[in-house]
Amino acid sequence: MTTQGGAEGIRRRPVPVHYDWHVAPAEEGDEQDDEDIVFEDEQPSKVQEYIGMLCDYVFWILLAYCAANLLLWICERLGLISPQFEEWMPARWWHSSPHNLQKELFANATAGAGTSAQFEGLKKWIESGPGGWVSPKLAVMDYLSERGRYERRLEVKEQVDQDEVLVRLPLSHVLSSDFCQQDLTDTTIRQVVEAKKKSSESVDISPWTWITLYMIAHSRKAASGSSSAVSWRFDSLLKAEYVDAALSYIPIFWDDDNLHWLNGTDLLNIHVLDVHAAIETEYHKLTYLVPTIQDTIPVIDFKKWAMVVMSRGETVDLPDRENKSRTVPQLAIMPLIDLVDHHLPMPETPVLTYDDLQHYQERGSHTNISYNAALAAVVLKAKKTMDSNSAVTVGYGVRSNADYLLYHGFTMPREWSDLTLCTQYSMIELPLPEDMPSWKSRFLAHPYRFAVPACPNQKATPHVIAGAARFLVATEEDVISFEERAQKDPDLTGGVAVSRDEKFLSHGAREALANVCDIATQPPLCRAPLSLESERQAWALIKSRTIARVAAHLNSVEEDERVLKEDDAKNNLSVNQRHAVIARREEKMALQRWCSIAVFISGLLEGPGAEQELTMERLPESEKLENDEPRARPRYWKR
Repeated sequence: MTTQGGAEGIRRRPVPVHYDWHVAPAEEGDEQDDEDIVFEDEQPSKVQEYIGMLCDYVFWILLAYCAANLLLWICERLGLISPQFEEWMPARWWHSSPHNLQKELFANATAGAGTSAQFEGLKKWIESGPGGWVSPKLAVMDYLSERGRYERRLEVKEQVDQDEVLVRLPLSHVLSSDFCQQDLTDTTIRQVVEAKKKSSESVDISPWTWITLYMIAHSRKAASGSSSAVSWRFDSLLKAEYVDAALSYIPIFWDDDNLHWLNGTDLLNIHVLDVHAAIETEYHKLTYLVPTIQDTIPVIDFKKWAMVVMSRGETVDLPDRENKSRTVPQLAIMPLIDLVDHHLPMPETPVLTYDDLQHYQERGSHTNISYNAALAAVVLKAKKTMDSNSAVTVGYGVRSNADYLLYHGFTMPREWSDLTLCTQYSMIELPLPEDMPSWKSRFLAHPYRFAVPACPNQKATPHVIAGAARFLVATEEDVISFEERAQKDPDLTGGVAVSRDEKFLSHGAREALANVCDIATQPPLCRAPLSLESERQAWALIKSRTIARVAAHLNSVEEDERVLKEDDAKNNLSVNQRHAVIARREEKMALQRWCSIAVFISGLLEGPGAEQELTMERLPESEKLENDEPRARPRYWKR
């Protein structure tokens, strides 16, 4: 029998090399050296065949996987393709016809005395508490505001004098986080409290989550007519249909057509997604602790009521849960008081500094909300005389239109943006360096975003983004050299003495970094310029990223102004569309204002006398600073 050397599936025993041989069966008594013996081919077993096939498959699959990854890496490096990641998509809801809902609600409210009856029920509930009282001068009115938007607002029927009390809301009727999580009458809240205690992991529940759970539970009881909901009157003014109508003006509940008007903005690409993520993160915490919540509270219901809490909640000083003798700021829903609308008069002159901002906010609000320990109640008091039939309002603070829109569903007029622009901030993202040394990469997990002031001043500086940029562009030589200079001149580090711990073999950037930069922050911040060249590179990075962000906006400020002027004349935009244009216009203006600052500083550091601009100066201790603003700062910040 002739043996075919290439036959598949045949396993052969080793044989001596012969080029002229044949197989012959052995005969008895035939003695031959082992090295001259040739055995017949041995057929492998089925198990051996399957193992061999499996190994072949694994080998070729691994080889193909490695080749595919190598090809992807090469294409990414050449810029032919971009890396693809699985995108997170938030759970969304929007009303199919919000405008018709607004008209229907207004028609129903004005057809009878429904709102008045609900208000009277709410008054009785408040006054049933210890020390509770509602002024007879107050009334809740239905009206249509901008372009048919249904609103309810608190008004005074008669003139109100300065410092006159309008509402005393007992502490037992204030829906704070502490109050809501102590309500063990609801099964869900009780289960979450017990699961949190038993959990082997520390699960932090946000204060607004407890209030959200309370409102969901008791609004459902009130809707079903449960006897356990006798003490619940908040939902008498906040019916489900009214919630849907109010939320239809908040961007996380907009449909795609309305969101299209925010394309290219940080409001859509960052802030709206951040709110979605924050709410869904809290929801997943709850379902982790109590899995049955997923069946009883859909994520959309949770998201709706969470936004109700965020939009109507107010931070007020309330008694501390651990120490009742002191008060701490707490988020709370205050029934009836939460109907107070936002109002601040249009500034007469531009608000430029932090001091201007504080002064304007203090004198602009018509009412004041505070906790009175002697009365054990939250008190709503008039700060100035109010005429009859005027709205009861309070200032929500000077904030960006993006913030007003995101959390409250309204914007201020575009003239407001022009006068308060210097109080606004923009977001700039700094990417990570491509080739980072190990002493730097261990501190950087991902790219970072930074808030930068539109108009930097003594109390609002770009110290965070500047410190991060210094760290990102710093070289080992920059770090070691600055440490050596700081040892001789402590003024470089704001007067902090630098002690160098000499190692036996070497003292490199890893060891010097703790003396040069603040490595306790994320990302690490170098508070002082490391060198002139390093500072130039840091601001060149900031400038390039700012210019790139400006270019990412889809249309110009001039185009937005044209759209708004046309809408003023023709009234052709919906409420949400107009709000979107106002918010995106303001975002562009603030970013362009910051861009001019970044370009100016970068050019200043390239000019003559740049070395002197890096001289560190220290503000006097009498100067009050906030937000971790550094007292020691380079001279060029004055410009």
